[in-house]
Amino acid sequence: RITQRFDIMLQQGLIEEVETLFNRGDLHAEMPSIRAVGYRQVWAYLAGDYGYDEMREKAIIATAQLAKRQMTWLRKETDCNFIEPNALNTPKVLKNLKILLS
Repeated sequence: RITQRFDIMLQQGLIEEVETLFNRGDLHAEMPSIRAVGYRQVWAYLAGDYGYDEMREKAIIATAQLAKRQMTWLRKETDCNFIEPNALNTPKVLKNLKILLS
């Protein structure tokens, strides 16, 4: 799903969004906002550090690594209840919400 989501972001104008920031001239690659996953790789692509395919691959890998770190952190939380995001789980989601809100 990460690959699909990133490809959708590209289709919806991620490169153009980062290019607007890139062309401002007052921002640089080491700023925290530019170092965000996805932005960092597109910024490097716009700077000519690597081509489109490499940018896409690096962004997908970085996103997967971030997702893995997030899941590792969340698994340590004892109050987390993991539910797969699909329509078949709607009753389970509603049940858990009722418990949380009561």
